[in-house]
Amino acid sequence: MKKINLYLHLVIIPIFIAELINRWDNNHTTEYITKPFLLIWISIYFYLNTGNIKRDIYIYLAFLFSWTGDMFLMFAHLNGLLFNAGVGGFFLAQLAYIKIYTDNIKSDNKGLVLKKPLWLIPFALYLATILYLILGNLKGPMIPIIVIYSISLILMSVFALNRKGLVSERSFYLVFIGSLLFVLSDSMIAINRFYEEFRASSILIMLTYFVAQYLIMQGLIEDKRQK
Repeated sequence: MKKINLYLHLVIIPIFIAELINRWDNNHTTEYITKPFLLIWISIYFYLNTGNIKRDIYIYLAFLFSWTGDMFLMFAHLNGLLFNAGVGGFFLAQLAYIKIYTDNIKSDNKGLVLKKPLWLIPFALYLATILYLILGNLKGPMIPIIVIYSISLILMSVFALNRKGLVSERSFYLVFIGSLLFVLSDSMIAINRFYEEFRASSILIMLTYFVAQYLIMQGLIEDKRQK
């Protein structure tokens, strides 16, 4: 399995580098080839290391909804409505991740956050800060769309933190760090689109996003191995 995983990494590394170069050059034509493959690779890697689609259906749904969101956002520069559709795809992905993380809760151990709700404070403050920056530039249906998605994104990371003590340390840290990078990536999308554009935003967004999905995937594989 280690050799197969090595080969898989040798496949994805040049593709991911090409995706970052495409973003630097703002080359949408080549991006149409590289970007769709990223979440497909994540799904293939997860399957080859776990091999049970029925048992892990919500994980595959999280990957599928993320891929759907990627596809809509990839064409969002052509039509603004596709951005909304992309947000919808990622909203469903966050719900799937929340379901996955809550499955780790046990009757005798609710997890870190549910036992110590004060851990919610930094997440709430972060959410309030981001919304404060961008809400003034949102109009009409975009306001509830972004607010609801932002809450789901933060809750995804909250429940990733809640896994502490419920799973192995390695699985916890991989998933939790991945969830924080996911939050960071989407925060940069929101700030760049609704507050102020910044240099290299496209590269930083993709870099943090793919690493986030990769770490979450590895953490979930680790959890399956432990069980």
